[in-house]
Amino acid sequence: MKVRLPNGIEVEATDVDFTTVNEDWNEYRLEDGTVLKFKTVVSSIIRTENYDPMTGDPVYHVRSTNMLRVKVPDELKRLPGKRKSKEAGDGVEVG
Repeated sequence: MKVRLPNGIEVEATDVDFTTVNEDWNEYRLEDGTVLKFKTVVSSIIRTENYDPMTGDPVYHVRSTNMLRVKVPDELKRLPGKRKSKEAGDGVEVG
């Protein structure tokens, strides 16, 4: 099959079957107490006819989806659709 690379060039490529060995979450704790958990889930891997000129390894393209989970401290949360209106005066919620 032919695939178009990010640089616009079309090359011959082959779908490569794979087995997921491990898909861990990366976890980041922000200074405000929020915890972000992030992982990439691979949906397909394609080996192109190209080779890396430095290593001689085949060039692969990976299609993936990024997954994000967020745990926010209660004091940073607000209800959807609720915001403070400057016109309505201080501390008045409109929604």
